[in-house]
Order: sequence, then C-alpha cells, then structure tokens
Amino acid sequence: MIDFSHPEWRALAQQLLGHSPVVIRGRQWQPLVSLLKDNQLLLAHGNHSYELTPAGRRYLTRELMLAAIATAPPDPEEWLHGQGWQLGERVNDQVLAALYRKSEVNFTPNEQIDFEDKGIRLCADQLLRLRATQPFSLFFSGGTLIDAAPWLRVLGEVALPERTLTTLGKILWGEGELERVVSTDSIGAFAELPLSAGTLLVWAPATAPLALQQVIAALPPNVQWSHLTSLDPVGLDRTLALSQRLGRPASWWLPRELAPIINAYAQPLADPRPWEPSRMPKGLLAVCSSLVESDGGLSAEVCALAPAWHAVG
Repeated sequence: MIDFSHPEWRALAQQLLGHSPVVIRGRQWQPLVSLLKDNQLLLAHGNHSYELTPAGRRYLTRELMLAAIATAPPDPEEWLHGQGWQLGERVNDQVLAALYRKSEVNFTPNEQIDFEDKGIRLCADQLLRLRATQPFSLFFSGGTLIDAAPWLRVLGEVALPERTLTTLGKILWGEGELERVVSTDSIGAFAELPLSAGTLLVWAPATAPLALQQVIAALPPNVQWSHLTSLDPVGLDRTLALSQRLGRPASWWLPRELAPIINAYAQPLADPRPWEPSRMPKGLLAVCSSLVESDGGLSAEVCALAPAWHAVG
C-alpha cells in the first residue's frame, strides 16, 4: 500500500499525472511502479520511461484526493469543539481571525453576517472615551447605575469598553441640560478641546462606528450631534457616513474663527481624491471654500485649542 500523504510519493504521482511519458529511475520507486504495472495502470516504453493509462490517471487522481482529505487540517469550528473550547456571543475579531485564518486579516461584512447567523458577534474591543465639564451617570441593563463624577474629577474622562455598550441603557445628565454630543476620531482634539456646559465629548475610533451609534442611542433624542474630524475629502466621507448611520443631520464641529487657522495651517491634500463640492452642505462649503479651491486640507489637531466653537451643517 502506497502512502500518498508522504511528500515524495505525492510528488511522483503528480509528476506522472502532469507529464507523459515520465522517466522513473531508482529502486525506491519500484513499489509504485510495480503496483501500477500489475494492475494495468501503467504502460512501459523502455529506458525506464512510463505513461499512465486512463484508468491509472483516475486511480492516482483519486488517491491524491483521499490523501489530501486525510491530511487536511480540521475545520476551525470542529477543531475548537474538539478541544472543548467555547466561543461566546461576542468574540474578539483578531482572535477569531487567528483561529479561522491563522492571521489577523479582517472579515468581510458577509463573513460577519455568517458568524452572526451562528450566534457569534465579532468585537474589535476598542475603547470609547467620554469627557464633560459636568457630572453624568451611566445606566446599564439589569439596573446597574454608575456615577461617572469621581472618574471625571480624578481622571478627566470615562473609558467604555466596546463590549459593555450593548448593555448601556442611558446616559443620565447630572446638572442642567445635555444639549449636544460632539464625536471625534482625533485623540489630540479629544484631549485638548475646550468644552462648554451641556456638551458631551466622545472619542470613537473611525473603525468603531457601531460603538459610537450605541452611545448616541443612550442619549435623549433631542440632543444635537456634531462631528469633529479632519477637513478634507476623507473627513467629509466619514462624517456623511456617520450621519447616515446615526440617522442625524450631518453636522461639523468647527471653530468660529476658522479662516485664520486655514490661512496658517492648510496643507495640500495627501489623498488623491479631490473635494466634491456637490456633496457638501452649503454651510460647510461656505466656510471651507478656500480649502476646496486650493485642494487643501486641515487637520483637527490644529483647531483643538480654538476658544469658541459652533455647529456647521
């Protein structure tokens, strides 16, 4: 019996299937040659030259396929169950990619849907960070109420792991009225932005739009939303996409005195995509006209210390 899972036997079988005729020398190959000749699966042409018969081609093709099946690594899900490992309802996406792909390549949206159909939700396990000048509380399903005031007083912010957001019920404002939530994907702007009373600032990575959506959903519906990001075509796309996901009008959080900052810090666009004025709200186009005309962009960080801000949409 020939073990076609062995690399050398497999290579010889593939050579016979790929070329005709094939010269086979060496005593180590005689078991296969004898097997094929005895069963009329191999034709000898002299000078150690051999050619498979049609039946011989079918035989080797089948044996190689069976060997591949026998030596194939197990399906990741079967392997996990075989080890007794259990996947929870939420699994870190990099861990799942490593188990299923032996790499950290991101799953496609369709693959994520397939996992959700199996009861597995992928989680990037990113952090959202919240700042405010006034205290607030976090109410979670199950009745847990967390007072954020000590965290704000000592640390200046509250960090929320992405996994906890599925149970976040409400964000309760402690004093006065919560009027506006400002989201940003700039960590520098998040750290330095001056805040007025009644404003909640949320840092959310650009890769975590669902997590931001869950925070916004925990706020009263009358709270206005604006986004602070780079003023360039990429930032435009990002804000418009967030607006659609959140079901809120697109709104940019910008310094009231923006023109001097543009004059001092505007840079040529690094991305090959140009501005698309037709996609820009009139208010945004009016304050960014010089950037559009010069194919320039402005980072959120150079705006962070501006003293006065407003929403532009």
